[in-house]
Amino acid sequence: MDLLAGDGPAIGPTTYDRFEAWWYGAAANSRRAFAADMRAWGSFRRGRGQPMIPAGAVEVRDFARAQVRAGLKASSIARQLASIAILHDLAGLPSPTRDRVVSGEMKGIRREEGLDGRGRRRQALPLRLKGEVGDIVTDEPLPLSVMALLTTLDTTTAAGARDAVLLLLGTDLGRRRSEYAAMNVGDVTAAGDGSGTMLIRRSKTDQSGEGRGKYLSPDAMVAIRTWLAIRQGDDESLLPSDTPLLTSVDRFGRVGGRLSDDGIRDVLLRIARRGLRMLQPELEDAAIENKLRGLSGHSLRVGFAQDLTAAGEGLAAICQAADWSSPAMPTRYAEALAARSGAVARLRRKIGG
Repeated sequence: MDLLAGDGPAIGPTTYDRFEAWWYGAAANSRRAFAADMRAWGSFRRGRGQPMIPAGAVEVRDFARAQVRAGLKASSIARQLASIAILHDLAGLPSPTRDRVVSGEMKGIRREEGLDGRGRRRQALPLRLKGEVGDIVTDEPLPLSVMALLTTLDTTTAAGARDAVLLLLGTDLGRRRSEYAAMNVGDVTAAGDGSGTMLIRRSKTDQSGEGRGKYLSPDAMVAIRTWLAIRQGDDESLLPSDTPLLTSVDRFGRVGGRLSDDGIRDVLLRIARRGLRMLQPELEDAAIENKLRGLSGHSLRVGFAQDLTAAGEGLAAICQAADWSSPAMPTRYAEALAARSGAVARLRRKIGG
């Protein structure tokens, strides 16, 4: 409620009640995004001596222009405008963001970024099981791949064992990084054949927290057991079920607290950077950084979709595997793969050209 404090009579008790109801039902990531957006919007309005609501279309347009000058991208500004729309809706006011003045401004901002259809948003660099190979079954793994990076890890150490778990979870589950961060030890269940399941307790498409069980390969289960054994040490008692599965590990090998969303990304970048130095020692640092450009916490999810596509799985199965509510994103992730696997690419590989 502090987000709306001090805005004078523009926000009355009814708006506070409606805001509380919306806030209670919003996911944690939605709350964080809304809070950040309201701080930016509130600062802009206070700088003009104006309340947060109501606002006109021209004022929102000016806000969007100010955000461009501040260095924000079109996607971030669009999210801020969506938050402004929510605020007006909760106050029972028409949203100025729907005005043609605002939509026209956003179209211009996207055009400047090359996002209006003639250009494409930059996609996260995929981190695939074998890398950017032509045939996922027969080709050898490339250096920037999960299989190759796994060979560079010392799984007798806490950091190496943890890193192996993250990579194998990525190839088996294809989740969002916030979902990896939320996983607990008790979410893992072993099966008799060496495989297992991971309970995804809550996700973007399961906000009510009903939970969904997802397959874990025998390799992932071995990695998890190795990692948990290192953490338990000589203590014969099992770790509590609510113990974080993925944690920080300091340079002395001491296990810390739960990894954050950003922590997942940072660990993945360290794995890839260190792995390429070992696998391709001839590369200079600048060349390695160039190879890693675009690698993010989302790279395992993109690679997951591309690997399933390369293995011949249909969109319905891919969406079900990683809980995409729409085929739009996995379809987009697979577009580049489709180009490399198309008729011309297959012909060129056959003739060696």
